[in-house]
Amino acid sequence: MRPKMKTEEQDGDLPYPAPNPFRRFTLTLGVSVLLMGIALSSVILWAGSSFVLRETVSVTEAAVSTHFAKIPQLGKVFGEDGRTPDAGAGTSGRPAGAAEHQHSASGVHGTSQDYDTLNSVVRMHFDLYSITDTYFYYPDGLITFSYDKNDIGRTVPEDKKEAFRQAVRTGQVVTKRVPGHLLYIWVPVKGDQGQVTGLVELTRDMAGQDRLAGRLDAVMLAIIVLGMLALFFGLRKVFISSAQIIDRNNLELGRMVDVIERTYDESLQALSSALDSRDNETQGHSFRVTSYAIRLGMELGLSGQELGSLARGAPLHDVGKIGVPDAILLKPDKLTAEEWEVMRRHVEIGYQMLSHITFLESSLEVVKHHHERWDGKGYPSQLKEREIPLFARIFAVCDTYDAITSDRPYRKGRSCEEAREEIRKCAGTQFCPEVTEAFLRIDPEEWQAIRLHSQTAQSGELLGLGRLQVPSFGKRRAG
Repeated sequence: MRPKMKTEEQDGDLPYPAPNPFRRFTLTLGVSVLLMGIALSSVILWAGSSFVLRETVSVTEAAVSTHFAKIPQLGKVFGEDGRTPDAGAGTSGRPAGAAEHQHSASGVHGTSQDYDTLNSVVRMHFDLYSITDTYFYYPDGLITFSYDKNDIGRTVPEDKKEAFRQAVRTGQVVTKRVPGHLLYIWVPVKGDQGQVTGLVELTRDMAGQDRLAGRLDAVMLAIIVLGMLALFFGLRKVFISSAQIIDRNNLELGRMVDVIERTYDESLQALSSALDSRDNETQGHSFRVTSYAIRLGMELGLSGQELGSLARGAPLHDVGKIGVPDAILLKPDKLTAEEWEVMRRHVEIGYQMLSHITFLESSLEVVKHHHERWDGKGYPSQLKEREIPLFARIFAVCDTYDAITSDRPYRKGRSCEEAREEIRKCAGTQFCPEVTEAFLRIDPEEWQAIRLHSQTAQSGELLGLGRLQVPSFGKRRAG
């Protein structure tokens, strides 16, 4: 069985209201802009920091190279001794043959006066670049000059060996940023042949560069925030304006569609009334059976759109009788076999008449197949069981119920209980058991109420179900 159709009361029991599309778009846009701003800020901060570091290292390397090439005192630091790394060299202590290269604690030139002169020259030039400390190394790791005279003659400390070895091995500058606005730079000094003759370790104070970078970052972040806010409010305004235009167009389009559907429904209403007027035995039959079909469809859980299709097909079920001669249609006596054959063709005639109307495409199941039987003995296609469309199975029960309970010139209509019992007996042969079960679940009093309602209600209430609220014929039975 189909699931029960959700009622308005059930909708009201939902724990949370449906999200507002404007609010949903604003939230989505806000999160997107925020993530975009964070990503863009991260990239800019990283790029700015990398640029400052790269430029600082480049300027420092160029200064060291220039000073060692142009200043005689610096040019002799590594050249006089001529120490170069060899197979026996190492940085964990003195290299093999170190006795041949002993230096006094006074430095390269061996005297305190030489050290003081070199120290004066180094500080005068390196202080311009915010150099707070420096070491000159031979390629084997021996310190030949330092701001601290006691370090001369020692080897590279353990915590700096990895960076030292990398600079000597590659001949490229190595850097290491540490907390406290400090930058360690290892700059290889190369000889005429391009070989590494020594290495300069510099400790540079980056406080000034960091302050400048911070100001630039703050300005860029402010620009990004303002840009993101402008983007957010701009896109939101565009969305709201576009949505309002679309809503107005949809409203106008809905009105036009409503007019078109109402015109269709009024045409169907007029045609149905004409059919009932032609067949004196079935005055009001189409309207009543449509009302029954809608209630039974609701019991089976049809949607509003499906009920609308059923409501349009039901009053047109006998439209094909227009093609049946009056001598047969209005004959008071029993029809002959040949006349019955003509009469049965009304379903195919009606289907052919309406098949070109796209608006009624889903409703034509009722027109063509409402005389099919569950056991396959009906007409025109001898469909059986679930081969028969659901709309046709629903209508077949309602058509029979109305035929049994309505008066005819040759007999009096029977009671609702008698009709229900007859339909119960025919379940599984003439009627779909599932549809029959749904029909029998509805109280007889409700069927009577539906019959009375169908005599006073406007047919537009029934035909317009695809766009209007489902009519309430009586208290709907749960389950």
